[in-house]
Amino acid sequence: MNEFEQLKNIWKDQSIEGPMASDFSALKSGIDKVSDKQKITNRVLLGTVAALVLFFFKIGAMASSDVVLAIGTMIAVLIIRVLVELFSIHYLKNLTSTNHILNFKLKLQKYYRKRIWVHLVLTPILLAVYSYAFWTLLPDFKLSLSKGFYNYVVYSSIVLLVFFVCFIGNEVRKELKVLRELKKDQLFPL
Repeated sequence: MNEFEQLKNIWKDQSIEGPMASDFSALKSGIDKVSDKQKITNRVLLGTVAALVLFFFKIGAMASSDVVLAIGTMIAVLIIRVLVELFSIHYLKNLTSTNHILNFKLKLQKYYRKRIWVHLVLTPILLAVYSYAFWTLLPDFKLSLSKGFYNYVVYSSIVLLVFFVCFIGNEVRKELKVLRELKKDQLFPL
């Protein structure tokens, strides 16, 4: 037998090591963390939608088309964000039920790219649209609220906007960290 045939036989006789269960449990744990955060985000967003709907009916917003448009836009933005998170959670559920390692890797890469797009493109756009819709409500607030309460609404909205931008940025950073940890996994280098 020549040297090439020996190498070929040695190569064939090598055992193929599959991924270990501990590797998958670490990956699944990371995916579960992301999914849990998305569920919490949806609860907060849906709570805000409920508050806006209650506010809409409490102030009798149907009398002013500007108010209807502004509050409707704010509600629509939140619902879009909830739908994005629901689709993402659904995609994660399908991702964890994948059996083949190459299919899993491709789905994980696709999920990672989508989340980056959501965090870096869609979320800032939705936040800007929401803020603009709120800003268009301020003239109506100025007419219908006392000067002190109007100033409170203006200043507290600025503080809340800064807080939420920081909070969202921090949550995005945490989720991207988890996703990067998934990316670093030795089994699935992306």
